[in-house]
Amino acid sequence: MQFKDLTKEEINQIYSNIDKYLETKEIKWTKYIDLGCKIVKLISYSDEFLPLVEKQLTFVLKDSAEHFDDTLIIWNEKEILKFAKNMVSKFPKMGMRLKLEKVFRKAHGISLENEVDEYATQIFDKDFSKTKPMIDFQTSRGFVIGNNKENHTYYYGVNNLEPEEFIKEGHIFVQFFNNILKTDTSNLVHGAVIGYNNNGICFCARGQRGKSTLSVLSMMKGFEYVSDDYLILHQNKNKELLSSPIYSIITLSPEMYNRLYGYMQGSQFVSNNARKDKYVFNISNYHDRFKKNYPIKLCIFPEIVSDKEPSIKPCTKEEKGRAIVQIIQSTLSQTADMSENKTVEKIMNMVKNLPFYKFNLCYNIDKNTEFLREFMNKFESMENKILDTPKIAVDITFDLANILNTEIGIIYSMNKFATNLYENLLNGVSIENISKELENLVQYNKNIHKEFKIFIEQLKEKEIFVQNNITNYDAKINVDFGKEDNYKISFIEYAQEEYKQLITIKEK
Repeated sequence: MQFKDLTKEEINQIYSNIDKYLETKEIKWTKYIDLGCKIVKLISYSDEFLPLVEKQLTFVLKDSAEHFDDTLIIWNEKEILKFAKNMVSKFPKMGMRLKLEKVFRKAHGISLENEVDEYATQIFDKDFSKTKPMIDFQTSRGFVIGNNKENHTYYYGVNNLEPEEFIKEGHIFVQFFNNILKTDTSNLVHGAVIGYNNNGICFCARGQRGKSTLSVLSMMKGFEYVSDDYLILHQNKNKELLSSPIYSIITLSPEMYNRLYGYMQGSQFVSNNARKDKYVFNISNYHDRFKKNYPIKLCIFPEIVSDKEPSIKPCTKEEKGRAIVQIIQSTLSQTADMSENKTVEKIMNMVKNLPFYKFNLCYNIDKNTEFLREFMNKFESMENKILDTPKIAVDITFDLANILNTEIGIIYSMNKFATNLYENLLNGVSIENISKELENLVQYNKNIHKEFKIFIEQLKEKEIFVQNNITNYDAKINVDFGKEDNYKISFIEYAQEEYKQLITIKEK
């Protein structure tokens, strides 16, 4: 059940009720998390939380602090359903809505699996986010979340404190850190930062492009290190871009673990990740390489190629655009912030005035690291030009297109089928020839020509239609992509804190 019409007073009353509930419990321990640009006071009502926190936040966890900016309150809530019921039942508006929902479901033959799902409740506040709940009772998943951003206080009650359960939810407290760090001059970012001689490198790339292996191995071979996963980008009073670490863990695929095995001595195994395809290690044995408030001096766009030797060259304008799209899209998808245009613009403005380089990675990971070391030894003496940022930045990776209008901070995303059609346009195939090939797919989607017509109209309206050097080439339609996407053309605009499907056909 979602509530989007509660008043500020009602929402504050819920927080007050949570506080009163917690007053009946005993505080077990208090720590402080040093995020570089912010200090978070961590209050726990459960002893069992401490080992989980210490394993993941080893470097940033402190016993004391002279001040703090935000508070995160955590507890082991063994009766999530009872807790949700008590919070909901105190408000007639919420209780009545639940009763009406029951009547509606019964009248329409809709049934829930159990009572737990019945009290799953999300409370929204437009000043916090239009797409993410401010208060979230996830009864079936066993936790409750509260984000009282105005009071700089955050709440996390969770039923299962086993390490595996926390790995399933990702890095511990990552969504809270994301909300806490969302200021005019700072943001949580999904990426990697290492450096050499106090010159920080921000790797702009989504997953499976080699950045994690490169950054972790470089750290193990003496480079300075911030993170290879989640990190903080923040600007000081002089607008200098700095980066700070959060986690003391790394995740490695079995293949990368075997290749890095010789460097892993002293690193401690924490857990498998949720999909069981990566190992999680604590690397506190490398804390002497960790850097806080580390100055970022350049961005590198890595890509694995078939070359026998690695190479680095300045990015083209198009490559710079791809790199910016990848770091932004990767961050927003990991934090469920895809429609937050202010965040898009902020991250883009943080990095766009840095020099951008393309790093072609070969299969030999040791060669890549040593080549990067040689490059960084020469970096300060090089002429580092700042490229203009393209108005429209296009990235097509893993057969999915993400397009960023850098002037207004809006991202457009396509499914594989739409991406395939868009690539035909980029390759100069005419609209007529594409439409002709789509005739073969009408049997699977009777509206396919209507969808394609709207697709072209929307591309032009959004000023991202590109078709150079029109040829008479036949369109190359990937039927596998069509089948995977049910032959539907999906084109989404993430804007104004909401997302909009730009291709819709109303069935008669």
